[in-house]
Amino acid sequence: MNIDNRVSKERIKKALPPKTIIMVLAIVAIISTIFYITIQNRTKKEILIWYVTTDSKNIFSENILESVNEYGTHNGFDRILLTRRHPKDGYFDVLMSTSGYYTCDIFIMKEDVILKYIDMDIFLPLSTDFNNGKELLYVEDDAIGVPIYDEYYLLINKKTDVDLETIYDIFDILSENK
Repeated sequence: MNIDNRVSKERIKKALPPKTIIMVLAIVAIISTIFYITIQNRTKKEILIWYVTTDSKNIFSENILESVNEYGTHNGFDRILLTRRHPKDGYFDVLMSTSGYYTCDIFIMKEDVILKYIDMDIFLPLSTDFNNGKELLYVEDDAIGVPIYDEYYLLINKKTDVDLETIYDIFDILSENK
């Protein structure tokens, strides 16, 4: 028995006519577009705040947290998430270089933690007119932190997609902490 396994133009045209290939590609493009549009509409608008501390107590009162969430709701955010992170956890460095770097919008940290991660170039320099009469934290001639409580500072992630007005408003609310 002789099997002919040569590929010829005629055999390709017979097995896969050009109309079939074009139709399959068009269907794939349509399905991909529909999926993309659906995913875009489901994207939640949220602000992620990392509270990096070794303390077990929360420095924010319930009223402050409610004010932040209320502000977020009135300004079109689905939620404002405050996540506590412990800087001495074994996995904190990995979290900081991945999740913190790419998804966090606002950091609340002590100066020693800030200085440890300053080389990552993650913190957005602040304009010096945003200080509300408070002494800003300067590192290498850049103002990067706003004092909030005791030794804690508020910082902005350079990669945030939240507009600075909104972040400054949240800074104001969090700074009212008593």
